[in-house]
Amino acid sequence: MKKLGLKTLLAAMIASLVFVAACNSGTGSSTGSPSSSPSGGQPGESGGANVGAKEEYVIKMLTQSPNAVKRSDESAIGKIIKEKFNIVFEYVQSPGNMTDKLNLMLAGGDYPEIVAIQDNQTFDKYARSGALLPLDDFVKAAPEFKERYKVQIPLWKMGGPDGKLYKWESFVPIDFENNVEVSDIGVRIDTLKEQGWPNLLSTDDYIRFLKQALQDHPTTNGQKTIGMVVPFAEPWGMQGIATAMYEKGGRYSTAAGNMGVLWKHVDQKFEDTMTNEYVKESLAFFNKLYREGILDKDSFTDKMDQVQEKLNSGRALSVWYTTWGLLGASKGLIEAGNPELQYINMPIRSMTQVERNEKRQIRVEDSRSSSIYAITKNAKHPERILELLGWAATEEGRILLQSGIEGEHYTIVDGKRVPTESFKKMLTDAEVQKSSGLGMPGIGQFDFLGYVYTNAPDGVPYSMYLDPKTQDELQLTAEMRDAYAQLGWKNSKDYFLRTGEAAYTGISATIAIDSTSELGALHQRMVDFRVKNSAKLIVEPKSDEEFESLYQTVIEEYAKLNPQSVVDEYNRLYQEKQAQLAQLK
Repeated sequence: MKKLGLKTLLAAMIASLVFVAACNSGTGSSTGSPSSSPSGGQPGESGGANVGAKEEYVIKMLTQSPNAVKRSDESAIGKIIKEKFNIVFEYVQSPGNMTDKLNLMLAGGDYPEIVAIQDNQTFDKYARSGALLPLDDFVKAAPEFKERYKVQIPLWKMGGPDGKLYKWESFVPIDFENNVEVSDIGVRIDTLKEQGWPNLLSTDDYIRFLKQALQDHPTTNGQKTIGMVVPFAEPWGMQGIATAMYEKGGRYSTAAGNMGVLWKHVDQKFEDTMTNEYVKESLAFFNKLYREGILDKDSFTDKMDQVQEKLNSGRALSVWYTTWGLLGASKGLIEAGNPELQYINMPIRSMTQVERNEKRQIRVEDSRSSSIYAITKNAKHPERILELLGWAATEEGRILLQSGIEGEHYTIVDGKRVPTESFKKMLTDAEVQKSSGLGMPGIGQFDFLGYVYTNAPDGVPYSMYLDPKTQDELQLTAEMRDAYAQLGWKNSKDYFLRTGEAAYTGISATIAIDSTSELGALHQRMVDFRVKNSAKLIVEPKSDEEFESLYQTVIEEYAKLNPQSVVDEYNRLYQEKQAQLAQLK
């Protein structure tokens, strides 16, 4: 049911949906809502609408992408969407804090027809205000959408105030192999080569390795070499990545974020962060790095800009966690005539994690609150938007929106899609992105129609660049790829795929305590305590024995806060939501 079937199923709910939209329009101001050409008629077939029966429908979309076109029909894929549905998206630049803008638009009733929301709190405000149209009838009429998002739909419903479906999200669902999110340690390639391409893993391995590398390279291009850089001054620095060793092992994932509790995936329960054994090992590791003169003393005042500058110059031998800056630094080093100073991402585990040799729990998100989309009551023709959304969930829609046009962006070899040079060029050339309508996640023209990280029936990801081998070919330099080969890896994700497993977040990532409650205030005090004392534990101890003594003193003081009450509430809320989820499935 890819063509006439969807039209037939949608027809039953169009009248009621239009009626709801009309009624809602009468109860709230539409002043300043995005303009579009009026249109009559019924939705066309999902595989291709009868555009002759419909007038052009222009929908304004707010964007902060520097590569956005003015109108979607300026791109190849946008032209096809216009031919099929006579819908055109007009992209309006909206600089500044998007959440603040959305809150102002909600207060004035002048929000767009399709709203892009980046957090659950703002979504909750929109849903509770009556600004969003429910999608439950649409899902009943769109079997391919329902099947594609069968795991996500119950989770999305739980995010609403009344159990109805008001949103969809991009960048889910995810096949683990296509999106292995690991940020461990970026290491300079020349030092790996000089020390015989060691398979670094334990914290002790890294301390020995970096001490030797500092001895071998006291200066870099006339500047003092730095052992390890870390942006602890970022809001998520000391609070999040200073204690991040827990995510490198086989018990916990990052589903709970960087607050006062951790998600123990293997037991499906929350535990306290400050008292966690891997968190302790994380802080002890940084203390030893500090004592050995390896950790950059400016890490406590450096933010990402300063860390990136030190990577760009090649001065840093390594970087903790923020490995997303490695490619940019490596390309710059090539241009500067220093290709040997490039970096690659390497794995790390605490000594206990190495001894236990457990499968690493690598978070795979089932929902993404940073990429929420919804249709508002200001939509002129919600039934036409839904027709397009239903088509976008079909095989035809997903292939076109994420792989492009056969012959131009991919060819078929042995039954599988293979990216063309045009597709590869699109990933790095802004003008080609604009003209094609494709793009990397977050900058694609049609991300809001549901960008998925799963494989198509041919075994190739819908977004072809997500294949690990293709990712490396398109996103790593030749020297970076060679370094992984020297280490014996098949690709840059090989080690993590061999030693890790998917830890799907389910509802664990949605659990939160009301920040205005007494327990919510206590939770924040727990976080503040950990941030303050983490810095103390890294800097003050002059030996392992002093670290242990100070750590015990800190934990005794921490226990006076009664942190277990917050942990217990998280687990109670988790069980409560589990019961709700069972009812929604």
